[in-house]
Amino acid sequence: MVTRKLLAWGGLLVGLGVAATGREALATCPSPAVITNPRWPGEDAWLAIQRAGLRYGAIHVEVDNVYDLANPREDIWYTRTADFLHIRTRDWVVDHLLLIRPGQPVDAQQVYEAIRHLRGQTFLRGADITPVSCSDGVVNVQVDVRDAWTLKLDTRFARAGNANQWRFKLEDSNFLGTGRTLAVGRQKTLERSMNVLEYLDPTLANSDWTMAAYYEQLSDGKFESLTLSKPFLLDTTPWGADVMALDQHLNLGFYNRGVQAWYMPQRGQQFQADWQKRLYFNGETALRAGVAMDYEHYTYGAPVLVSAGELPPPAAYPRTLAGIGPIVSLHQDRYASFENLREVARAEDYNLGWDVSAQVLYDSTAWGATSNGPNVSVTASRGFEPRPEWVVLADGSLMARRDGGSWRNEAFNAEATAYGQPWQRQTLVFHVDYASLLHPDPENRLYVGGFEALRGYPNFYATGTRRVRVTIADRIVTPMVWFHTFQVGFVVFNDNAIIDRASGQGWSPWYSSVGAGFRIGNLRGSFNRVLYFTVAEPLVTDAGVRRKPQVVVGDVLTF
Repeated sequence: MVTRKLLAWGGLLVGLGVAATGREALATCPSPAVITNPRWPGEDAWLAIQRAGLRYGAIHVEVDNVYDLANPREDIWYTRTADFLHIRTRDWVVDHLLLIRPGQPVDAQQVYEAIRHLRGQTFLRGADITPVSCSDGVVNVQVDVRDAWTLKLDTRFARAGNANQWRFKLEDSNFLGTGRTLAVGRQKTLERSMNVLEYLDPTLANSDWTMAAYYEQLSDGKFESLTLSKPFLLDTTPWGADVMALDQHLNLGFYNRGVQAWYMPQRGQQFQADWQKRLYFNGETALRAGVAMDYEHYTYGAPVLVSAGELPPPAAYPRTLAGIGPIVSLHQDRYASFENLREVARAEDYNLGWDVSAQVLYDSTAWGATSNGPNVSVTASRGFEPRPEWVVLADGSLMARRDGGSWRNEAFNAEATAYGQPWQRQTLVFHVDYASLLHPDPENRLYVGGFEALRGYPNFYATGTRRVRVTIADRIVTPMVWFHTFQVGFVVFNDNAIIDRASGQGWSPWYSSVGAGFRIGNLRGSFNRVLYFTVAEPLVTDAGVRRKPQVVVGDVLTF
């Protein structure tokens, strides 16, 4: 903030003729290019600098604290206390995460990639990269990042379908200002309670590798995982890789009408790895290919009856998957910046191009697999703007494997969400998704109810093989901000779902609920960015469901 003010004063002095040297330096910067539909703020200026053939000169990094105490309205005892307690992100962390370097030719798209990379860090609530001055063929750059409040006694609470989820965890997603996450605590989900230990590192050993390590002591077992990743940070990054190992022991729950009918002990071990190389890039579209391998081993105990009902006992058999094969991906960089779509008062970057990935592994008994056969996985996403003030984000996936002479775990998912902002501070949302799951592995189930985008109904209300869900919502963001931290909004919504139920019962009726309440945006923190405090009421009754308002609280939606 201080640097921005100094720059503003400098601009004023230039206008008054006091700083002739600064005026001459700034005057050498090319005039912003004319762009019909700029994708992000600053694109026009950076395109003009790129076309002039300039290189990056001095890069100055400024880390703003959580609150702007230079603003008299924010200079209050609790904001001063928060800024005093908060350890700012170290400059060297930002320098390492920054994807541009002095001496490199200016590339406007690369600048936007660098901005997106910074915004994607959980410990930052915003980032901008702006040109300051141009001279002698170089442009001096200002990198301004805004810290989020990251130290938290996380007492997250969510309620839907007459059930609670809660978390009591001490977590810092910017431990000592290093950008690393360290967390310890206790949590309860719909199915189990757990003690949690987490460590995440976005710059492992000051490299381009990232690491995520989790240990969870579960009420019914344990969960351990370690992931190492070298992502494609830039479109021009030559290669990327991922390695993941997981070991878990827990009870799989099987539900119907919101009640647990069975549980079955499961032990699972996984090791997955892939490596990809950039084969082609034309300035917007990148084609990558490589090799992937997968090892998975699962064993199960006998199913245990919890409550008698119409749900038959789950079937499972020990299996081992061990395969290797090619992976191919296509990435179109057509990102654009938006605001108030999924979050509140934050820059949101979404790709309006294609992202497609496909891999075909061949499981072989020679490598330890239970049987021979292909294992196929395809994912795709696409965004587009059908008309001004509207954006649609869509994605889908398909997976299946040949096991014992037949196809198993055939899963297909497709969803699309349209966001319309024809009026200021108001966002209309239309969401639809379809899922089908045939011959599933016991870990995978389709449900509707509660947290599964059917607020007002019990969680795990109905299960089946095919599902359709539709949500319509009107989200309003008001100018009201509480404690300079929470921006107040309102929401009204209508959730709908239908499912092809198990045991040959056919399609369920269309379940539907309506609701309204508060939608609160956390402007300063890295946690719980959007919280709901609403009431939902079922419109269609069925077994175990009455037309009675239900309280829905927490970060309950991802769209």
